[in-house]
Amino acid sequence: MNIFRRLYYILDFLAIYAVQLVRSNILIAYDILTPEMNTNPGFIRVPLTLKSEFGMLLFSNLLSMTPGTLVTDITENRKFILVHVLYLKTEDEILAEIKKIQEKIRRITE
Repeated sequence: MNIFRRLYYILDFLAIYAVQLVRSNILIAYDILTPEMNTNPGFIRVPLTLKSEFGMLLFSNLLSMTPGTLVTDITENRKFILVHVLYLKTEDEILAEIKKIQEKIRRITE
């Protein structure tokens, strides 16, 4: 792969991830500072599209480092992960966000 293209993909991923990280931190801070809790915790089973070991490691670690989400399990066949989310909106919304992150990581690692 062209080094400039890979660099672009890395910068694109870092920008998207930074925005999500800041957004989730603000949401958590707001919840802590207000008297009412706005959380709606739950678990979501997410299909894995990443094939490389490094891609899955990067994905699960970055997802777990984002406030409000935690990867709790990866199936033995590595087709699904179980993610705990603190702010469960609709499952489709969260799956779309996670799919976007996986696609960006796939472009970098595979």
